Amino acid sequence: MTKGIRIRIIGLLFISTTMGVLAFGQTRDTLFVFNPIIDDITLRIPPLDDLIDSAIVHSPEVKAADAEIYLRKYGIKSAQRDFLTNFYLDAGMNVFYQDALTSNRTNLGDINSVLSTQDNSGYALGISIRMPLDDLMDRRNRVKHATKFMEQAFSERDYQIRLLRRDIIIQYNRLIINQKILRIANDNQIYMSLQMALAEKEFLNGQISLYELARLNEMNRRAVTDFEQARNEFYNAYMILQEIVGIKFNVINNIE
Repeated sequence: MTKGIRIRIIGLLFISTTMGVLAFGQTRDTLFVFNPIIDDITLRIPPLDDLIDSAIVHSPEVKAADAEIYLRKYGIKSAQRDFLTNFYLDAGMNVFYQDALTSNRTNLGDINSVLSTQDNSGYALGISIRMPLDDLMDRRNRVKHATKFMEQAFSERDYQIRLLRRDIIIQYNRLIINQKILRIANDNQIYMSLQMALAEKEFLNGQISLYELARLNEMNRRAVTDFEQARNEFYNAYMILQEIVGIKFNVINNIE
């Protein structure tokens, strides 16, 4: 390809890109349409720290860990009161009646006698406490055991949050990289499209062979395919990030 043709391609590419920027800029100002070819995705979605906070709030794994902590707290309270299960308190009262009839002589040798009665009635009250000694001694161990379970639940929650932070950071950076790749693929597609248009004119004028035209046509097809794949990867990264953080970014993606 001659130097003059290269200059024309670069000039057409610059004009096409400039017109695209102006056109999409006007659309963005009037309709607030996001175009990843021009706009910066990091300016249209929440900051990374806010995304992480939102993901923690909406994460089902973190919610499950919180529920487990809640249950473990009640487990400690149950362990603290568990020794009362085998605690027994017995109370009883016993009432008895006893009458005694006695004969008393008035004088020595007197046959007359006096009969008398004696009431010995009464009652007895008793209270007993029974508690297995091993339950009382093992109470401390059961409380420690329940406390360790709660600590384990807290560790699981911290672990889930750490995994979530890692996933958000990876997906956030992946989205940024995919946008850069998309822009490169878009520029390459525009360049190859212009080059293909010039090659067709040159072929008609007999300046290049059919083989060269077929080669450029294959490169153009590959550029189109790479662009479509890059656009799909960008959209996937965008939607996956939305799902992880649990919110919608309210960005209208539009690529012509």
